[in-house]
Amino acid sequence: MAFIIHLYINNLILLKMAKARKKPVEIEFITFDEFVEFGKNQPDANIVDGMPWSFNYKGFPITHENNERYLIPTLEGTHNFTPLDVLITGVKGEIYPCKIEIFEATYDVVE
Repeated sequence: MAFIIHLYINNLILLKMAKARKKPVEIEFITFDEFVEFGKNQPDANIVDGMPWSFNYKGFPITHENNERYLIPTLEGTHNFTPLDVLITGVKGEIYPCKIEIFEATYDVVE
């Protein structure tokens, strides 16, 4: 649902987008290194040269692209997960990578 306000000035239409604020919900996240360690410890993991190549994370099949990238199935398709990201588990159990700088600007870590 989008809210757009049309302003008419001198016969020109100016659009003013509505603003919203994220609800204060808690999410889970894991760093790349923690994710690799998680994968190594899974009974279904396929380990190649010390790296987990395929395993399941929270019911999602994970694929190793290279030692700096995993392929993550998200609601929007397959996304790359790298050491510059954290992997978030959303409020409905979905997973998706998020750049660390965006994560730090958007979330406060709680214990």
